[in-house]
Amino acid sequence: MHLSPSELASAHLSPETLASAVNQVRNNGFVIFERVIPEPLLADMRASFGHLLEAHIEHNDPNRGANRYQMHLPFEPPWSDERLVANAFVLPIVEALIGEDCICHYLASDTPLPGSDYQETHPDIFPLFPEWPVVLPPYSIVLNIPLVDATAQNGPLEIWPGGTHHYVADRALVPALAAHMHSEPVLIPAGSLLIRDSRMWHRGTPNHSTAARPNFTTIYSRYWLKLRYPPIPISRAAYDRLSERAQRLFRLENIGAPPEVQQLTPAATR
Repeated sequence: MHLSPSELASAHLSPETLASAVNQVRNNGFVIFERVIPEPLLADMRASFGHLLEAHIEHNDPNRGANRYQMHLPFEPPWSDERLVANAFVLPIVEALIGEDCICHYLASDTPLPGSDYQETHPDIFPLFPEWPVVLPPYSIVLNIPLVDATAQNGPLEIWPGGTHHYVADRALVPALAAHMHSEPVLIPAGSLLIRDSRMWHRGTPNHSTAARPNFTTIYSRYWLKLRYPPIPISRAAYDRLSERAQRLFRLENIGAPPEVQQLTPAATR
């Protein structure tokens, strides 16, 4: 979807756009808003990310397949910018899907480098009641923001839309089932917003280009959901600078974390 000039100028979704976006996620598993994050912020993200990834690679092996790195990001500018973590176009959709008392409990990146391979098709989250094969309401939403254009050459995300987010299959069966089902690559410009149900099947694809394809990710969930990742370390000063709405999003994270915790490498906090 393309937001209108008036929506972009006001940072406010029209009722029609909001309803359409919510229904797309509920029924198809995802929605995309193209070219939303302003270029100056994207430039800051790319500059910061380059230094972080270089340092990360020096001390860590690929952890999401060959030449593919998942890396937690520090809660500091530009990553703590509310245009990213509390985006005015994203939160109304998230709140409509999982409630106004939702939390944000993941701040990271997933980056395929040249030479990366296919991941196994998977959802990002476990079923709440695996012994009970019925469709449940959404309880976790992922936001992906590509820092560069996602093209057919640089390892775009591949998704299985249209119902896999209802997640009634045994997880062990997902790769075999996916091989016989419709999928599509997510080819979107830098700064676009991909909002998806965490249960929707997807996988990373090979990066045949000569550069990394960095991707910013946050996860919003119902407040009672606990993932395997540790709480995000957030200094008291950084937390106090957030708006009241953003503070509520991060209220269950590690607020007031000492500097040594904030500087832990992703590998040390897993």
